[in-house]
Amino acid sequence: MIPIFYHDIVTPSGHPGDEVISALQKFIRRGETELAVRAAYELYLTGEELTAYLWRRLLVISAEDVGLGEPMAPVVVDALHRSSRELSRDSSDYQLLFVHAVRYLCACRKERGSSVLASVVKRRIRRGDPFPLPDYVYDMHTLTGQERGRNIDHFLAEAACVRPGVRATAEELEETERWERELVALMKEEEAQQDRT
Repeated sequence: MIPIFYHDIVTPSGHPGDEVISALQKFIRRGETELAVRAAYELYLTGEELTAYLWRRLLVISAEDVGLGEPMAPVVVDALHRSSRELSRDSSDYQLLFVHAVRYLCACRKERGSSVLASVVKRRIRRGDPFPLPDYVYDMHTLTGQERGRNIDHFLAEAACVRPGVRATAEELEETERWERELVALMKEEEAQQDRT
């Protein structure tokens, strides 16, 4: 069974803390802003321990439930949390910060891919699934790659491949290719100088 925390702490409305924490996350998942803010306020009014947990939970929700729906959500929640540390917990302005975080998370587009994938990979490792590495991993930055003679040419052709790529103009792509050609020339020049010394 999963360990249960904060069940013995009762919020102002008479609910156990673990149930209000669960409600907060479910309300945010469903975009139920007023209910989510009420749950957050209940945790805040219960005391410092659940206020600290509120912020930790909001940060987790930003990755677990919002995920790539709004990739900057963890940054926003973290910034609001850091800002809250500049205020007294008893200040009327303090509540604005966690309320804003909750409203923001409720309004975000959501997807749970990071949470699901983390759970899948953890179980694959626990089960002992193999983890074969493809050939392009072995570039000039690995001992195996160096032993295979992999150099900057291989790196740019194979190991530096990015997907999905950005939508760039022809001019931007041409400029990047020019920089890559210059980089290869400079690195080969440096290598030749090292060989002479």
